[in-house]
Amino acid sequence: MNSEVLKEIGLTDSESKVYLALLELGDSTRIDLVKKSKIAGSKIYEVLEKLQEKGLASVYLKNKIKHFKPTNPNQILSFLESKKEKIINIEKKAKLILPQLLLSYNSSIEDEEVEVLSGIKGLEVIFREQIDTLKKDDICYVISGTWGTGEEQESLVQTFFEKIHLMRENKKIKTKMLFNLKQKDTTEKLYSSKRFPLTTTRYIEHASPVAINLYKDRTVVIIFGKKISSIRIKSQDVSNSFLEYFNMLWGQARK
Repeated sequence: MNSEVLKEIGLTDSESKVYLALLELGDSTRIDLVKKSKIAGSKIYEVLEKLQEKGLASVYLKNKIKHFKPTNPNQILSFLESKKEKIINIEKKAKLILPQLLLSYNSSIEDEEVEVLSGIKGLEVIFREQIDTLKKDDICYVISGTWGTGEEQESLVQTFFEKIHLMRENKKIKTKMLFNLKQKDTTEKLYSSKRFPLTTTRYIEHASPVAINLYKDRTVVIIFGKKISSIRIKSQDVSNSFLEYFNMLWGQARK
């Protein structure tokens, strides 16, 4: 049985080993479990107590000796349900203090700053912030990169940006996008005006592993290589400079 799944559920490595040993042995003594799970005898009671707290094990006395047995594995679902409820309660508490945290966060932000983030997770941080920042009828400007990131990663990136673009459209954010001419067929399928009426696309002849996103006072430079690196610049002057460059290309681009 794959103990990795149990760890993802929330069991420690020791808890997973003892729980699997319980399932296999059934009614067990401390000595049985130490032999089967390879967990030190000095630690076994502590682990069993944690499993009892999670509702995954029970204990009883037999001939004045403690015996242990697993509860029905369906209890795992009840355990997960309990975790889910705790997370929901924590989320509610977090939402209550969020305005105060945001106030402190905003007061600590410098007028100009540069951040470097990595991977899809980095893109997630940047573009979630973009969606939160922009309002109805605001404009996002995009110069698309043209070099692939490797077949598997490229597919992940494309799926990610389709999701983000749908979120922009749903929030009534306008988008102007520049793509390479060779990308025209694919782009018109992905970002057709019927599906995204607030999106305008044009095409230029360029090849670059770098994509650029502009909105308000933010400039995001995304470098697609073996690893995705994103540079987010908060500066109105920098944004204005890149926007001037974008408008020049936009004027030369084909529809």
